Amino acid sequence: MKVNPPDTYWKKDVTLFFGKRFALLIKMLYPMALIVPVAASDIPTQYAAAVIGIVAVMAGTFGAGESLTVDLNDGILMRVALTPLSPRRIVFEILAVNAVLDFIQLLPALLIVYALNPAPLVWILAATVAIFATLLTANCIGIFIANFTSSPADVLLYATAILAPLIYVSGFFRNQNPTGTLAALRDFVPFAYMNDSLKEVFGLSTGAIPLEVFVYPILIAAVLALGVCLTAPRLLSPRF
Repeated sequence: MKVNPPDTYWKKDVTLFFGKRFALLIKMLYPMALIVPVAASDIPTQYAAAVIGIVAVMAGTFGAGESLTVDLNDGILMRVALTPLSPRRIVFEILAVNAVLDFIQLLPALLIVYALNPAPLVWILAATVAIFATLLTANCIGIFIANFTSSPADVLLYATAILAPLIYVSGFFRNQNPTGTLAALRDFVPFAYMNDSLKEVFGLSTGAIPLEVFVYPILIAAVLALGVCLTAPRLLSPRF
């Protein structure tokens, strides 16, 4: 695939994603290698849904955080900060483009999952929306972490510290959803809606309502995106 040299920062990510055929093939195949065997197996539904959720969460968070810290160390973001574009616009473009690229990377595996597990169309659409909201949220977390470190190794540490409690509250590896305070917190984590909708796709009833899955995770992710964009001046400020 021929991609023109980037003339803006977000186009760099697109060029890196689509520019090399072999690298693109690997990027598209590795989610399939992780997700499709699980979707085709007989493991309990909640664990199949959890595997897909973990892949989405990790891909978005680590991808955004590590790429930004690498560019910080290379001085690329310093040069981008000197352009006439506002820092908030630059961060918004980074966030939106990377979430879309992550979604493209997962889409072939998701289509196979849907083909192997026929489900009502409303739940397929709801799961797809919730997965995109999860990718957007995960990228927000990765960008937020990059505000505080320029070390890719630290990104892994901080991301694990942030994601572990969110994954637990979302109920990825629980037979029952949390109750009480944890249940209230769960309503504010987009990962939880993805987990519920994927379980529905796999045939396990969760009591979730499709309209909630369509609306709430996108609203939450949008609020998080706004908050991350407000941190743009710090992200693009000089590091010493």
